[in-house]
Amino acid sequence: MLRLAGVVGLGGAVFPSDLKLRPGTHKIDTLILNGAECEPYITCDDMLMRERADEIIKGAEIMRWVLGADTILVGIEDNKPEAIAAMQVAAQTSSDNIQVITVPTLYPGGGAKQLIRVLTGIEVAAGVRSTEKGVQCFNVATAQSIYRAVEFGEPLVSRIVTVTGNVSDAQNLEVLIGTPVSDVVAYAGVLPDTDSYIMGGPMMGLPLPAASVSIVKAANCIIASSPKLFPPAPPAMPCIRCTRCAEVCPAELQPQDLYWFAKAREFGKAQEFSLFDCIECGACSYVCPSHIPLVQYYRFAKSEIWARESEKNASDAARERFEFREHRIEREKREKAEKLAAKEQAALAAKQEAAKISAAPTETPASTPIDEKQAKIQAAIEHAKQQAAAIKPKNTEQLTPQQLAEIADIEARRARIHELAKSEAEPPRE
Repeated sequence: MLRLAGVVGLGGAVFPSDLKLRPGTHKIDTLILNGAECEPYITCDDMLMRERADEIIKGAEIMRWVLGADTILVGIEDNKPEAIAAMQVAAQTSSDNIQVITVPTLYPGGGAKQLIRVLTGIEVAAGVRSTEKGVQCFNVATAQSIYRAVEFGEPLVSRIVTVTGNVSDAQNLEVLIGTPVSDVVAYAGVLPDTDSYIMGGPMMGLPLPAASVSIVKAANCIIASSPKLFPPAPPAMPCIRCTRCAEVCPAELQPQDLYWFAKAREFGKAQEFSLFDCIECGACSYVCPSHIPLVQYYRFAKSEIWARESEKNASDAARERFEFREHRIEREKREKAEKLAAKEQAALAAKQEAAKISAAPTETPASTPIDEKQAKIQAAIEHAKQQAAAIKPKNTEQLTPQQLAEIADIEARRARIHELAKSEAEPPRE
């Protein structure tokens, strides 16, 4: 539901809220609402907590139910007394285990890891997610948008934006997502000497290329800039290794080393020195006596690393596709060769069988029906001869010589008849 409603983190990271509400196998004990709006000029969360504290608390209860958290901690800087009072009243009318805690106004105390350390004492190390420590952190504006989405089915189509800087009437406005910046600053009375605009705060904000850019979900503040308000930075001088940047770094990094690695394009070493743990708060650039734009170097290094990783991933994907294609072609060739070999083997076997059959008559002549018939006739003749020879004429003792001669003549004719029949039954010889 939250994904369809487009609810994301409104503290600046714009991470999908539905994913943050699914911490996986980790048990969430503490839910933190970040109301420590520490950067100068920005007051949108302050105004939201003053006017819609009850919706923020109800959104926090929804998130607690989803996460199964036991405790809700609301961190608000001590320079927002009206917001603190409103949130305390809303928390009292809600369920138990909701604490509104005042934190010191110290930049950049609004960072997630910094606020977790202040409120719970838990140190979230580099490369470790807060959910692994049983803590999940949301911005107060995100909690309010979750409540509106769940309770009313309302998608995230607007947000509170601080419009300030070189304007005649600085104020907080609820602006529809997609509204041009030029319309927003015109409503606040932008002054003629405005030369540029910044989306975000003066420390971590990004300069806009033109006033026609639209308001996005991450736009918590629009600052109209002028040479009087933000004079040009002095020219950068060489680093003197004073280590002031390291002293103020909230992530406890070594900004001067990261600067040298980024400048020399040694991005691998920059990653080894935890480049991506930098939250780009700008504190190092602010205190640098050489006026080096350190954050710009870090952003450059990060973008280069991301671009190279993207190219590497694309190259790996192309290589995998090529290897898969080569493997498929090789498999098809092998299968085709195996089928051809099997076909040739079958043909050879058939040829050998035919050769055996053709050679069989020369070795052992096969009998024919005519030969069998002649053999039967010959056997019958021989049998008849044997029977005839075995038969002795009877009553031959009283015959006269003339009668015996006649009988002998008859037997001779009978023998000739048998010989003639035998000669007719035999096939002609070539």
